[in-house]
Amino acid sequence: MPSQAAFRLIPALDTYPKVVALAQTIPGKIVVLVVYAFGLSLHTGNWLLISMILAVLTFFPRYRAPLLVCATFIALYLGGWLNFDILANIEGGELIGRAWFKPVVILVVLLFFAGYYRLVKEKKGGWLGKRPIRNLILFYLGLICLASTVPLPGTLWIAVWAVVIVLGNYLWYFTYALLDRQAKETPHLGVQTGHFLPFWGGSNVPFPKGAAYLRRIEAKTPEQLAVCQLKGIKLLAWTLVLTLVSGMLEQIFYGNPERGDSFMGITLSMGIPSFNSVLHSGAGQTPYPWYMNWLALLASFCVKMVNFSVWGHGIIATSRMAGYNALRNTYKPLQATTIADFWNRYYYYFKELLVENFFYPAFLRYFKKSPRLRLFFATLAAAGFGNVLFHYLRDIDVIITLGPWQALVAFHVYLFYGIVLGTAIGLSQLLEKKRPAEQQSWLTRRVMKPTAVIVFYCLLSIFDNPDRSMVLSDYFSFLLRLFNIHPE
Repeated sequence: MPSQAAFRLIPALDTYPKVVALAQTIPGKIVVLVVYAFGLSLHTGNWLLISMILAVLTFFPRYRAPLLVCATFIALYLGGWLNFDILANIEGGELIGRAWFKPVVILVVLLFFAGYYRLVKEKKGGWLGKRPIRNLILFYLGLICLASTVPLPGTLWIAVWAVVIVLGNYLWYFTYALLDRQAKETPHLGVQTGHFLPFWGGSNVPFPKGAAYLRRIEAKTPEQLAVCQLKGIKLLAWTLVLTLVSGMLEQIFYGNPERGDSFMGITLSMGIPSFNSVLHSGAGQTPYPWYMNWLALLASFCVKMVNFSVWGHGIIATSRMAGYNALRNTYKPLQATTIADFWNRYYYYFKELLVENFFYPAFLRYFKKSPRLRLFFATLAAAGFGNVLFHYLRDIDVIITLGPWQALVAFHVYLFYGIVLGTAIGLSQLLEKKRPAEQQSWLTRRVMKPTAVIVFYCLLSIFDNPDRSMVLSDYFSFLLRLFNIHPE
């Protein structure tokens, strides 16, 4: 039992034996589901469907795996079968609106991967089986180049690009399936489809990781399920708190009291311009004062960090309610004392994706006789190359519009970002001194190191998610304006 004197904004319900016992009874399960549904209704408009799915999973945990498959495809169907908007306005785009088209494309992609998965397992020692993830990514890149260069009739062009879009959404889920193919915890591939774009949401980054990991963190007893769901309620409550914090920050930073804007009655506003405004102010416009540039950058970084936490917490909270005791995606990033530690705390599941798919293959293969170079190279392969490749492939709409090469040229600012980030994390790991916490002063551990890390990431965020209409020199120009240097 936790200390009664300890103050918690959100009670640690999962540590109270009576609450855990109640959550294992039918009335208790109903209360848990109702409380979560209410909180979810404050967080997302899709709360009713998710709550109904969670109710079924809660009362029939024995059938969690097949129910999760059904839930994922129901959510996919009701959500519109993925986004094909970029193809809808092109000649032949009326094909997108036909009821059978999107499910058929998804079926084609899943059947393709099922065949590929079987070949990889059967030919373990062959060219295909030794590097299945590399070969899958190369196939996807080849398919993009083929669709971009080969002249095709309108309808066929739409169909090919639709396959590319769907395969891109599933790509990193497929790589986890390939990584887990030999693990004892890995279920049949048909069951794994419930983990591909799962109903609890996410992005192209699998939350939380692959099928083998999900099997390990799955609640296997009524008590484990009760604890897991109570943790889900706690995390959702924290999500709602951070949503309020985000609203207050946006009001204080950007709100306009003269226009009557307010958040929860708060009309105070610093009137800070948006980061986009100060970034573009150097293009033939009167630049903002240096201190206003700093305020805009810091405000943007703070709001982005809070909103990102809200997004990730909502996903993980629902996965916990479904019976998977997953770690948070974002966990106390402001306490990070190194560049590498912040990256791990801020976007845990993206970091894990890059580690599993890029760091370990490079670490296990190259520079085995030089441990420090081996670690640095593997880190650069993950945080640099893998990071850039992921985001390049993620923005498939840009590739369709500009073509693969021009899209890469337009992506050069993020390429710079990836190189700097990978190098910084690699050096952070090499230079980090493993000193016990008690040998460091409180000021160093709690203030100086975290502040230095935050300043680094804040400055680096200038180059993150760049405007493709701008070039690298535009971003360096803004960086100089932060220090009151105005290049001609």
